[in-house]
Amino acid sequence: MRFILSKILIIRNKVWQLLNKMTTKLIFLREDIEIKNYKINGTIFIRNEGSITIGDGFNANSGISFTPIGGDFKLKIITKKNAVLEIGNHVGISNSTIYCSNKISIGNYVFIGNSCKIWDTNFHSIDPMERCFNGDREVLNAPVIIKDQVFIGGGVTILKGVTIGENSIIGAGSVVTKSIPPNQIWGGNPAQFIRNL
Repeated sequence: MRFILSKILIIRNKVWQLLNKMTTKLIFLREDIEIKNYKINGTIFIRNEGSITIGDGFNANSGISFTPIGGDFKLKIITKKNAVLEIGNHVGISNSTIYCSNKISIGNYVFIGNSCKIWDTNFHSIDPMERCFNGDREVLNAPVIIKDQVFIGGGVTILKGVTIGENSIIGAGSVVTKSIPPNQIWGGNPAQFIRNL
């Protein structure tokens, strides 16, 4: 009986993986995203009103079954009208959210841990009159640039206007509010310099 159940689970998992691959291909086609040589475990959520480019070797986990450390339930990528999202080659990301209303650029060989948030906008005006009574029209945004070979630990939030230099490491749970030079380790809320690499 145990052998039969084991075989049924194996077949079920293969069918599930096939359905996920087909769904992911349809999502990329629907959202007008050209991508090749990628591996995605699970099904991602994408809403593209701007421009998204993704390089070769993209590797992603999307779903609680594919990452054991908790966090968000799905990988979400959203670009607003006229926004530009550029993801380089050999980028790995798990169950995180990228929200682009201006520009987000992620370099090559960047690893983004589980449950990260990368936002290039405040989402709402900082002026209470504008926010509450005038339709929230004056929302601040600024590009986010993540250079090559950056490692971003799980649960990190990266806010608008930040540049993270090559090879730098951001500790888990950090909130990055200002730019980080290359070859450094930063961590905390707000993120602070820890040491050089």
